[in-house]
Amino acid sequence: MKRQFFTLFATGVLCASLTAGAFAGSPEAAFRKAQVISQLEQRAQRLGQHAQTTKGAGRQEFELQQRQVKQLIERIRAGESVDPQEIDNLLRKGPQ
Repeated sequence: MKRQFFTLFATGVLCASLTAGAFAGSPEAAFRKAQVISQLEQRAQRLGQHAQTTKGAGRQEFELQQRQVKQLIERIRAGESVDPQEIDNLLRKGPQ
């Protein structure tokens, strides 16, 4: 009886600690997500400003990059899985 009690007690403690650990990481993940979205929004705004001051093919390139960044922001907000390398590439691409 004692052995069964300790087994159940240990299992309960383990489950509780795993559940608490899973929820403890959420605020940090939410903060990181908000940080990335903020960086991407700033990038989209800069690309829009560059597009307004550029003519021809250069303008189209800036507008295309801006659209890609905005689509990525929407995917992140929708909770889709996004490759970190894709984010890095869009943040580095073109004018800063």
